[in-house]
Amino acid sequence: MRHYMHLPENNLDKIFYIKPSDFDIITKKSDLRYCLGATLYLPATKYIAPYLLEKRYTHLTSYAMCFENLIHEKNISIAEKTVLNTLRTLRMAEDENRIQKNDLPLFFIHVKDYIQFEEYYNTLVNEKDIMKYISGFILPKFSSKNACFYIDTMSKIRKDYPHIFALPIIENNEIISLTSRVDELIALESILSKHKEMILGIKLSGSYITSVLGTRLYESMSIYDIGISASIIYDIINSFINLSIDDISIYATSWDKKITSYHSLAKSANGFDENRIIFNHPFTHDSSIDGFIREVLLDRLNGCVGKTVFYPNQISIVNALYSVNKKEYDLACEIISDRKNINSTNDQIKNYKWAKKIMSLSRIYGVLKDNYTACDLF
Repeated sequence: MRHYMHLPENNLDKIFYIKPSDFDIITKKSDLRYCLGATLYLPATKYIAPYLLEKRYTHLTSYAMCFENLIHEKNISIAEKTVLNTLRTLRMAEDENRIQKNDLPLFFIHVKDYIQFEEYYNTLVNEKDIMKYISGFILPKFSSKNACFYIDTMSKIRKDYPHIFALPIIENNEIISLTSRVDELIALESILSKHKEMILGIKLSGSYITSVLGTRLYESMSIYDIGISASIIYDIINSFINLSIDDISIYATSWDKKITSYHSLAKSANGFDENRIIFNHPFTHDSSIDGFIREVLLDRLNGCVGKTVFYPNQISIVNALYSVNKKEYDLACEIISDRKNINSTNDQIKNYKWAKKIMSLSRIYGVLKDNYTACDLF
């Protein structure tokens, strides 16, 4: 598996100074946590196996089958059987040499709650050979009150399947009110620090925050444009920023609005200038695309390294915007090279953590040549 597989190999040779590296389910965690990119959310009632075997989504690198928000509770049993059948089909296809496991996107299961999580794991583990296709479990409504239940089940899983990770979603009532937010985030940071080896990253839930607050985003607006929502997002990121440097990643809130087809618009637009886009200067003639691109750029600036999406045409945009340009790559190389130099400037020392992250992104998402931008990867 590799990012930008929807593009011909000769295009990659032309666009990249350093091409993106391959990754798979057993890639070491220090790199795997950066690999997700755009994670496509699908209802767990959807039989996804044919799409995977036929490689209909060539740009798909990670996806999640959701048992919570995308299906009705009455359909949980059907959804559990559907996901199980998908895993069985993948196993059968690999046995018949129709696929290779390493070519498949990363497969995540978004459980309903900690009770369903434990029950469903006990079902899955009855067929041990299908567990090798699962990269992780997404844990909703994660809080200091239920963390012990989630972690207990994850500990059981990782005894036999150390390649499977947890992705808690920080969404609970305690983080909404300022009076309880600080204590809750301190508690969660302490819990996740103790169990960081099993955590691939934490996920932010903008839809949960806006629904509880009763706020609404217009078509081109970012979650960062609503002060009361943004303040919660910033506090969560700040609480886990130390963990995010070396141990876990922070995955941005979802963009649940549709965007129109971007191919003709993006290629005919003015030059791709991140500074102008962030300050709301139009890039295309479509505000939904401009708003989406702007939010992904803001995600990255705020320390996130991936995003939940609900529409396939959003995938390549997210992944493209995590590519590294030649200028920032050269600067990161210089900072790391000078790290041991006693004559290093204070600015270089301060930027070392940034440089380390850029080097990680450059391995996974590639480094663009000087005359190319992320727009060339859409």
